[in-house]
Amino acid sequence: MPMLRTSIKTFEIMALLVLPSIVSSQASRSAEVSVLYAGSLAAVMENGIGPDFAKATGDQYRGEAQGSMGAARMIRDGLRQPDIFISADPLVNQTILMGTANGNHVKWFMTLASSQLVLAYNPRSRFASKFQDAQGGKIPWYQALATQGVRFGRGDPSIDPKGYRTLFMFRLAADFYHRPELVKLIGDPMNPDQVLPEIVLLARLESGQFDAAIFYKHEAVAHRLPFISLPSEINLGDPHLASLYAKESYVTPKGEEVHGAPIIFTITIPDTVKNVEAALAFASFVLSSNQLWEQYGFGNVPHQVGGERAEVPSSLRKYDEGSFRP
Repeated sequence: MPMLRTSIKTFEIMALLVLPSIVSSQASRSAEVSVLYAGSLAAVMENGIGPDFAKATGDQYRGEAQGSMGAARMIRDGLRQPDIFISADPLVNQTILMGTANGNHVKWFMTLASSQLVLAYNPRSRFASKFQDAQGGKIPWYQALATQGVRFGRGDPSIDPKGYRTLFMFRLAADFYHRPELVKLIGDPMNPDQVLPEIVLLARLESGQFDAAIFYKHEAVAHRLPFISLPSEINLGDPHLASLYAKESYVTPKGEEVHGAPIIFTITIPDTVKNVEAALAFASFVLSSNQLWEQYGFGNVPHQVGGERAEVPSSLRKYDEGSFRP
């Protein structure tokens, strides 16, 4: 079935006539917004942002978690038709959803929040004391990870930005610590003993099937997992080190080339939108909630626009703090 292509600009005018405030407690309407988002946001979206949005606006929220690259492909291939798409990497929009070759499903996106990679561990693991020593700085984190018998998990680099960012992290660590052998801790990029989809990976760690795994900081915070912070030179969380991160790259099994960059989440309204009014309300809510994102373990970033700035709906332009440059 062909996707429903809706002009956001046409409907936005009507939306503004009936939407005096996204946070009005007296909102008489009750629309539903469909949000397809990066899998690492599951706990944040379902237990925080989504319910908070519904309470503030009176709109209904319906979310779905998928690896960002996999989610973008679903939109491009007609398998999903969300009102909102939140990606864990600006590059996902640019390489999979933007441009004529990709169906022009997205013409703009706005940066939302930042994060960083951490090494989280199960506090009930038989190796927990090793990771506690690493957390306290008594031994290097990679020494704990290399302990014989440790079961280590990571995201799938073919569908999940965290997955390929983990590859970058280990390569950066090999250079940073002058230990080229560190890349052997992960083996093949698609190592079946380690690689799992985001949500499955989290469940495996919490159930004790894995002792440790690489996550975003906000995931560890949301799930109250103990974690080891990593140097900014390798955690992909420092915008000032963008040129260092950019030295790393990976080509997915589908031939998509991705590059190292600071971890930034983005939001957009793709052309699959059905409920424009609710989509605008949701986008405005999250873009105006910097303190809420920070509470969940994210870093704040300027809300910059990638793609065609002229295509940003007028009600969202007040959040525009400049053009996004990868």
